[in-house]
Amino acid sequence: MCFFIIFLGKDPDAVNFWMGESAAVTSLHKDHYENLYCVISGEKHFILLPPTDRPFIPYEHFPPATYKVNEDGSYNVIDMQNAEKVPWIPLDPLNPDLSRFPEYSLARPTHCTVRAGEMLYLPSLWLHHVRQSHGCIAGTELMQLSCKLVIAARLYS
Repeated sequence: MCFFIIFLGKDPDAVNFWMGESAAVTSLHKDHYENLYCVISGEKHFILLPPTDRPFIPYEHFPPATYKVNEDGSYNVIDMQNAEKVPWIPLDPLNPDLSRFPEYSLARPTHCTVRAGEMLYLPSLWLHHVRQSHGCIAGTELMQLSCKLVIAARLYS
């Protein structure tokens, strides 16, 4: 939070703390907030797509659901009845099905690894898919900004 207070004179709108293992993957999505993504331990691997690639990204509508934990520790996914469907991206950018989504071949994803001690500025509306190393600890500060920030990150293609 210190970054926003020092440079922008206000608190962030939200702060998230992320801790997990390599099996945790965040599907392709976009946020309506500016993100400052700080890695404390481990690595985060991003696939980034600018808003200009949106015409090549498929959206479908899915029923919202909840998890029900069973007594044995397993869980079931329960569709919420009579709920409005949610738009979501059915594409896996790590293994895109180009026969189903041929327009995705026109997208130009950028791959970026953020390591411990590094920070990634992710502008609002940029699509992103996130994987991580085992034992990764990271945090994000989210804010709706009315000014431009320019922060460099190490990018890998």
